[in-house]
Amino acid sequence: MKDLVLSQQYAVIALDGQESLHPSIAKSAAVRGIAAAKILEEVIGTDKECETPAFVSGVNKAVEAAKSLKKKEKKQLENEMASMLEADGMMEEVPDILGCDMDYYTAGVELKAYRSEEQTYLRVREGIRAEILEDGPVTAECAVLLWLFRESGCIHDLFSVSEQEKVQARMTEAASENENFRVLWQAEFHSSVESFAGRFLRAKHNLFKNPYLEGVNLIFPYLERRKSIFIDFVIFGTNVKERRIAVMEHLTKMGHYVEEVKSGSETLLKVDNAYYRIFPMTKRVYKVPIQGANLVPVYW
Repeated sequence: MKDLVLSQQYAVIALDGQESLHPSIAKSAAVRGIAAAKILEEVIGTDKECETPAFVSGVNKAVEAAKSLKKKEKKQLENEMASMLEADGMMEEVPDILGCDMDYYTAGVELKAYRSEEQTYLRVREGIRAEILEDGPVTAECAVLLWLFRESGCIHDLFSVSEQEKVQARMTEAASENENFRVLWQAEFHSSVESFAGRFLRAKHNLFKNPYLEGVNLIFPYLERRKSIFIDFVIFGTNVKERRIAVMEHLTKMGHYVEEVKSGSETLLKVDNAYYRIFPMTKRVYKVPIQGANLVPVYW
């Protein structure tokens, strides 16, 4: 399998599941991270080490590049990275899961999203998890990737709440011992407007309806990158398993990879590279009750 440079590793995680045809807050944050990653991959170099003055300068340039990226530049950078990964078979453009939502597929709205190749996605994700969650030295590449994931809201796709506490502890320790890491971990390019205002002002009425949404408890800046969807179907006379199968059949028909995954006492659905819980739900449209199921993304 081809080795990926830092910006490609980051993009495999950051662009996965993001809309490809239309702009979004989450994708904007991801693309700004790509701009920062391209600068820092040159600073780190092939030996993953560099002198502190050069590294600090690189971090400052990366933050400035991410913050000053214009709309046209974002689209160009997104297209370049997506095309590069697609050419190597590490990413493809597929129907967006949001297109499975009743409101969208009944309206005939075309929605596309990026889907990272599963083994490539797992290789990057598990490599980062293994290095930071296990004892041992933290490499500059790992530290930079964690910083990029933190700043673009991707870190919640990789670590549970308890694991995030360990990531924070490990990076705080590393920062106390290494000036490069201290400067990096204190730098920020995420937008508070993107991370919090957009979510809380537009969707706060849904926040406490979902007992599994952990966003308000997470210690890192939080930006919801996955979508909740409602799939309508007749559920009278069916059991939980039959309803889950109906959802899986619908998602598969719409072009997604779907499988059941056991997690303790519950059964989740893995849709492409993300995990979802299913909740039976009745939705009213013009006062007409419609039976179906709500799929809610799982943030570990």
